[in-house]
Amino acid sequence: MQFFGKIKSLHDLEYITKAYIYINKSEDEKLTIEELNLLLKKKNKNVAGTVFLHNPATVPLGYNLEEKLAYQDFVFDDNFHELEIEDPVRIISKALKHKYKGKLIEVKYLFNYNKKNIQPTKAMEILDMDLEKLHTNLLTVFAKTDNFQDYKNISYNGKFIFFAWGHKIDRHHTNIALYATNIAQWSKKAGKDIAFIYDGVRDEEGSFEYVRFFEPYQFGKLKLVVPEAINQIFSKETIKPYRI
Repeated sequence: MQFFGKIKSLHDLEYITKAYIYINKSEDEKLTIEELNLLLKKKNKNVAGTVFLHNPATVPLGYNLEEKLAYQDFVFDDNFHELEIEDPVRIISKALKHKYKGKLIEVKYLFNYNKKNIQPTKAMEILDMDLEKLHTNLLTVFAKTDNFQDYKNISYNGKFIFFAWGHKIDRHHTNIALYATNIAQWSKKAGKDIAFIYDGVRDEEGSFEYVRFFEPYQFGKLKLVVPEAINQIFSKETIKPYRI
């Protein structure tokens, strides 16, 4: 598989504003940026679905994730770049590789801010405060357009939406909780097959209502359980929620 994204920097913060996984037809095939752009001209034909993660933590091939790209002489342009495959993307891609060869899968993020381990950090407090200002003229720390999703106007291509942004959204972050809920609820209007992983804390309906969607990359006893659940979801003709 390959991973591609557009990267933007604004006020010393870096964002992945668009991202796609490509499932290679064979081990020898390598998609070029030019070929990616040609596929994207016919999204309805070439994009199989959408995966929704929490936030990106990746860099273009050959760059260091531990340092800002701005300090590595990266040229921020409006072009796609091939990215290092982050762990959540790798796990999901393995589940997709047999069914979607030659297809693109769009990756969307709850927040486009490109940073490792932002949960739980002060960044979440700032994101919560920013969301209160999102539809006002007040200034935000994170870029309104580049960081946040306009939930009423999200375009979904392909047949499915797989939510995997995490099951531990802090309900004290009321604006983040509402923002995530709005994205999930409005996704129903797209008419796509929707899937996510949930557990026995809440039933399927309650998990969707509380946007409790397990992330692919886990620790401890869930490290093997969740990837296998993803495999089960995408082994079926029609994807649907899966309880672990």
